Amino acid sequence: MKRTLLILLSLISLTAIAQSERPKTLIGNDPEDISGFGAVLFSFMPIDGSLSTLTGGGGAVLFDNTFFIGGYGLGLTGNHELSQDGSDYTTSFGHGGFWLGYNIKPDNLLHMGVETKLGWGSMTTKSIATNENVNEDEVFVFNPQFFGEANIAYWFKVNASVGYQKTIGVDNSFYGSSDFDGPTFGISLLFGWFN
Repeated sequence: MKRTLLILLSLISLTAIAQSERPKTLIGNDPEDISGFGAVLFSFMPIDGSLSTLTGGGGAVLFDNTFFIGGYGLGLTGNHELSQDGSDYTTSFGHGGFWLGYNIKPDNLLHMGVETKLGWGSMTTKSIATNENVNEDEVFVFNPQFFGEANIAYWFKVNASVGYQKTIGVDNSFYGSSDFDGPTFGISLLFGWFN
């Protein structure tokens, strides 16, 4: 009788263990734990004291609907104009690189998260009269942000972010790096598979 009871309890325990959920991990063993998305990006920031708009896109691999890693690219919409010593100039600015982030409670309709963009790019100044480059600086950009996000559909999300951009490498007679530093505000439209 004891042997039968022991065998029965062992079978029940093994069945319970087999049916229990696996622990959450950063990268799961099931294919559905890994998904991805593409994004349309809008970023607003001050350049030389005036509000400027950068647009672009990005994409990332999403692990367990929480952590993502990917890439992005942003470029100044239009050109920033300035005058110096009686001459007029126009400036273009763009950067791209790594995009990392973490969603907090992503299954909630409204949730928050953190992200950062680490990128390289350039700032170019041209003479309007001659259309020749008079300066080009290579730049490094670091832009950590907090975001709020809304799950619109299983394949579409919208988020709004605030952060601060630090730019390194601008050093010429027109601008310094501090002219490209400042608070940022962004809107992102995310399209993909959100498991």
